[in-house]
Amino acid sequence: MNRHLPFDRETSAAMARPNVVRNFFAALAGVLLLCGCMAQLVPAYDQTLVDGLDEANAAALTFFAEVETGSSVEEFAEYRGDYAALIGGFDALRQRAATRYVPPLNERLASIRLVKDNCNSRENPTACLNMTEQNLTNILTTLRAMRDRHRTQGLVEDAYIDLRAEYDTSIDRALTIENALKR
Repeated sequence: MNRHLPFDRETSAAMARPNVVRNFFAALAGVLLLCGCMAQLVPAYDQTLVDGLDEANAAALTFFAEVETGSSVEEFAEYRGDYAALIGGFDALRQRAATRYVPPLNERLASIRLVKDNCNSRENPTACLNMTEQNLTNILTTLRAMRDRHRTQGLVEDAYIDLRAEYDTSIDRALTIENALKR
């Protein structure tokens, strides 16, 4: 026996066991931490929603091309069905985005005051982490304003340019967000 060691071999082996157990739990904690980092904070990718956005956007851009040089009040009747189809299509997509599953961690994060304050939505702070619904609501507001203006005053180039810019901003955001969810 070595006189410099205060413990015999049995004592040393017994003391080593807690280190093995501690290392095991440390490794387990590390794995759980890594799994926690992969927690879902945003809604899942929805291919049907993306396809619908692409189709509705193509229809809207075609419609915008038809009226970009202006359209009189008298011509509104020709476009009534187009407005209805666009508004109905985008509203269906808005509903799909609004009803998708919001991960529980997202809901907990949204309840934190910092998130509520920065999202500017105390009524529905989860909307900050699921912005597609709001972007589609903005598109609907723009299309309805365009329809109402067309019906009552006709569309002139300046009004068209403003409405088209509002539409482009919202659809760009919606498409960017949804395509970013595809990982």
